[in-house]
Amino acid sequence: KCKNYISDILVPLLCAILYIREVFFMKSNYEIQNVTWDQIEKLSSKILNQINDLDEKIDTLVPVFRGGTPLAMLLAANMENVSTACIHIKRSKENIPNSEFGIPTHKGTTNSKVITGKNILLVEDIIDNGETIELAIKEAEKLKPNRIYIATLFNFNKGKYSNVITGEKMESHCWIVFPWER
Repeated sequence: KCKNYISDILVPLLCAILYIREVFFMKSNYEIQNVTWDQIEKLSSKILNQINDLDEKIDTLVPVFRGGTPLAMLLAANMENVSTACIHIKRSKENIPNSEFGIPTHKGTTNSKVITGKNILLVEDIIDNGETIELAIKEAEKLKPNRIYIATLFNFNKGKYSNVITGEKMESHCWIVFPWER
């Protein structure tokens, strides 16, 4: 009985605990990739072209603060009659490469009245495991937009977010360091 208890219960439990520890509380050791302003401008132009190809007009840009803010600013400068709101979600524990991640936490939404009944574009810098954007979607849905689109500079998620408006689909994980972070 003891042997079955160890193999059937304790080993899977230990594996689950180690996985949770790695996903939520460990630092990553990804290769660092420095991105330039020129790359950001090219990716934002690519994203803008995809937005212009949509069947519907985007009424409101909603960056996920802080990461989505620079891209949202670049997009807003090239879009007519677009409102802005902001969803603040905190996940990184520090502002350094390969810092620890915590569980995404919603800190607030600004200018929420321009989300209700509108076609919104959630704007994020990176989509990896999808936890941050999932929380942003959940918070945006509470405000009852007409439709939610998503745009990101870098998309590491090949599953659920394969149809996101994307600057670059990433084949392998790395730690992106943006020019505004240096």
